[in-house]
Amino acid sequence: MAVAAAACDSGTVTTPAVPIASIASVSAPFSVDTRIVLVDEDLVCVNNSFEMRVRCVDQRGDLVGIFGRRGEGPGEFELPPSLVRGPDGTVGAISINRLAIFTPGGDLVDEITLPVAFPLPAAKSFDTTLLANYYLGGANMTLVEIDLSSATVLWERQDIAHIAATECGSVALGVASPSGGWTFPACQRELAFLNDRDATTANAIQSPTYAEEFPSERDIAEMQAQTQPFAFQADLDVYRETPKRNHLRVGSLAYDDEGRLWVATERDRTRYSYFDLYVGTEHVGSVRIKDRLLGYDLYGSTLAALVERDPDTDGIGRRAVDWYDIGALDFGVGQ
Repeated sequence: MAVAAAACDSGTVTTPAVPIASIASVSAPFSVDTRIVLVDEDLVCVNNSFEMRVRCVDQRGDLVGIFGRRGEGPGEFELPPSLVRGPDGTVGAISINRLAIFTPGGDLVDEITLPVAFPLPAAKSFDTTLLANYYLGGANMTLVEIDLSSATVLWERQDIAHIAATECGSVALGVASPSGGWTFPACQRELAFLNDRDATTANAIQSPTYAEEFPSERDIAEMQAQTQPFAFQADLDVYRETPKRNHLRVGSLAYDDEGRLWVATERDRTRYSYFDLYVGTEHVGSVRIKDRLLGYDLYGSTLAALVERDPDTDGIGRRAVDWYDIGALDFGVGQ
């Protein structure tokens, strides 16, 4: 399924996104937190922020396990955890400064007190070390690599916020690249690529698929729900009148096993949602899936998308995880 990314003179991509159909679908709990992790190609875990638990199911909808609860004890969460794939089929759940490692069936394997608070994983998997972003002293975004056997910092970098010449002068939380660099979404429509994590500057590009689009009522309701539990709350009037960003606010970037960067966009997200794919800094194509994308993960030839269906007559949009086989999605492969 190879598609070339054509562009007009303005640099805007005109080739339509490739629609892909799901191969399986299971229901998911309603949750303000939308993080999701594939343990393998058949098994996915998602948060239930209201019960402060993690739920793991397979493609057939069979429940594999539920773990966690609200609290400060072993295997408990004070806040909905970040989810990250662990070694040997385990799931890592990070809440504040604790990494709890579970089997998908719910057994607590280990718990590690991390040397930093609120680290957000910069890769979807970990083994002996954890790559993450965190905020040191307010708005000072920091990149870190943590050795999990000793719970010590192996590498840290704090001069990241202004690493690239972006339209707004800063970058957002990024992901580690397979080549040893780091990639960040930025401003309304940019990506910043740090080729080496110790490089002095990052290369900023504008998304060739971006078109100005204002928030829908569903976007506004989602923003309100996501910020309401915290001390800061979005100014919804300002949000309503501001063009949407190109990228999702949380977990927008991920690399697949082919080294392609996937960018989950804010485009539409009513009947359809869209991903842009890059090899290096080159846009190689876009993918369209059904319904409103909330979060996603990649594993091997599998894409798992946490989505919200169209609202029913009561105004409730049901949650689901849709599985996609991306093995035949070969644009950009081999570049």
